[in-house]
Amino acid sequence: MNQPHKHGGLGLTLRAALNAGLGSGAVIGIVDGVGAGLRTGTSGLLAWLGCLAASVLVHGAVLSMLALLIGVVGHRWLRTRSLGERLSTLTAIVTGLALFVGLVWWTRPWVFPGLSVTDPKRLAASAVLLPIGLACGWAIVALGARLPRASQWALAALVPLCWLGGGAFLLSSRADSERLGELNERNEKLPNVLLFVCDAMRADVLGCYGNERVQTPRIDELARDGVVFERAFVQAPFTGSSFGSWFTGKYPRRHGFVRMAPDTRMAPNITLASHLKDAPLLSGGKLEREDYHCVTFMTGALSQSAGLARGFDSYFESFMGHHLVDVEDSWSLFSSELLLYIARTKLAQKFDSTPVASEASVWLRANGRKRFFAMVHLFATHTPYDPPADIRALYCDPAYDGPLSVFRSDHAFAIHEGKATPSAADARQIRDLYHGGVTYTDRQIAMVLAELEKQGTLDDTLVVVTADHGEELGEHGVWEHNHMFQSNLRVPLVMHWPRKLPLGKRVEALVESVDFLPTVCEAIGIAAPQESKLDANGRDYGALDGRSVLPLLDGRATALREHSFAENGLEMSVQDLRWKLVVPSVDEQNRPLTLKGETLQTLAGRGIAKPRLYDLTADPGENRNVITEHEADAQRLLSALVAWDASMPIPRIEIVLSPRDVTENARRMAEIGYGDGIGQELPQSTEKP
Repeated sequence: MNQPHKHGGLGLTLRAALNAGLGSGAVIGIVDGVGAGLRTGTSGLLAWLGCLAASVLVHGAVLSMLALLIGVVGHRWLRTRSLGERLSTLTAIVTGLALFVGLVWWTRPWVFPGLSVTDPKRLAASAVLLPIGLACGWAIVALGARLPRASQWALAALVPLCWLGGGAFLLSSRADSERLGELNERNEKLPNVLLFVCDAMRADVLGCYGNERVQTPRIDELARDGVVFERAFVQAPFTGSSFGSWFTGKYPRRHGFVRMAPDTRMAPNITLASHLKDAPLLSGGKLEREDYHCVTFMTGALSQSAGLARGFDSYFESFMGHHLVDVEDSWSLFSSELLLYIARTKLAQKFDSTPVASEASVWLRANGRKRFFAMVHLFATHTPYDPPADIRALYCDPAYDGPLSVFRSDHAFAIHEGKATPSAADARQIRDLYHGGVTYTDRQIAMVLAELEKQGTLDDTLVVVTADHGEELGEHGVWEHNHMFQSNLRVPLVMHWPRKLPLGKRVEALVESVDFLPTVCEAIGIAAPQESKLDANGRDYGALDGRSVLPLLDGRATALREHSFAENGLEMSVQDLRWKLVVPSVDEQNRPLTLKGETLQTLAGRGIAKPRLYDLTADPGENRNVITEHEADAQRLLSALVAWDASMPIPRIEIVLSPRDVTENARRMAEIGYGDGIGQELPQSTEKP
């Protein structure tokens, strides 16, 4: 029978555990901290040292508690060992577990990307990563044991210094964000702005747009007491480029975010959030930095790292596990990238099915009586379509026994690549799941608005509900987005501000996402941005393409434009109130086409996909290409598109297709055989997604 070590029992184990946690916290805190500092661009020696010391402190505190817990649980196994052996063992285990968590998190883009950490495949991968992390922990301890005694003592002395320095840094590191938006003589009569962007939400799934099946009571209520725009269009059918247009008032080939790829970043532009820092007031004077608190609550499909969040004082990124960050607070920014804080945020999200709406609600509870511009990015209508059970029951057939309890992007890719063909029941299930996401989005909007209603400030707020793009639900043999059909380009646009906007008005004129910034500027009473930004070739990157929609509401105008334009990597479109023309913009070898001087006849001679003309009045579903019957209308629209294309400062020749664009173009070319591709069947397969 083993006897306890003569030098002590549980007390000795706890002493070893405390020292193990402190030592492991120093190692992991520095390693994690260096990575966080590099990712956030921490600058300045004092900021670096303060953040690293604070990282050592918080990691040491958390890992010490973990080590103490392991020590208590494993004491029977450890009690026969010496203090040094207990210390080494516990340090290796705690360090290894911390490294294991890091491996699980940082390998997610390559190891079953898109799947939840609790998915069986990810759990199996984690089971492989656990021994790797523990082995690394033992290796670090072994290397530490080989250091000279003087070096070991020096490192041990570093821990209390970091705790003291880190504690002092945390006490002194506070931004002035709580002062932002406080009412003053400049802003007290100005409105708040609350923008809801519902990712991948079509217009035709809302009750206020005529849908009688899908339940969207809160959005419909906003529409009844506000304004509905019947023909609102985005400038690109994918997230980043579309958000760039919302925030800058510019077309994609002016603001520069033109690729659908994870590494794309928008060039510096004046955004609405940055403009609110010093915009000239039409009544005289100008806004100052503290007049509006600009905050964005994002899922992560939209990220501040893409350059789209320029000017926001605070941001929350759900998918990335970033807590609400105050950008002027070096520790707030730094800690958002520490794995310890990411793990805390992601764990909290496991118990909150609406993290973005919840975070926005909490923030408004504390700041709703101040002046703010807040953007809430909701994701329930984007893949994966996975509404909660009570909402799912409203739409999904309980007798459905197919494979799709959730519809993910990889399912859509399998269909597009001909590896899977959904049955009629599968297609109906996908649409039902999507409709559930619409209702789920409506509930989240209601949750956020409830905070303003409680405070009595909803009528002081310009509320805008819209989408960055719509979604294809199999109507043309394709799914998801980045397609040039109306299901992708036409989005809901509802504005609510009873004190200034008419009640129950419906607008038929063409409006675009680029109109948001100038509309808000006029509503607030500030001048729109005027930026002189010419390149060496005289191309103007600074001009605004959007116009305020308010003249459409008070009778000053009946239309803002004759045509609406959109593009993605593969196609461009132009439409008026009746006709829509879609023109391929790359050839079969992925080379961009130059439209200058093009006519229908010259395009037809290129041997690529034919342009498509749709009569939106007679054929709103875009099922029939009528270009041969209406060549004059097609040529008229093509001339407008050629002129618009030539006016963009970024020529298409400079656009590099994303890998997804290249794959999609190859699929289209294979399908259409250089025809128009309308109505063709997808390759058949017995495999289901």
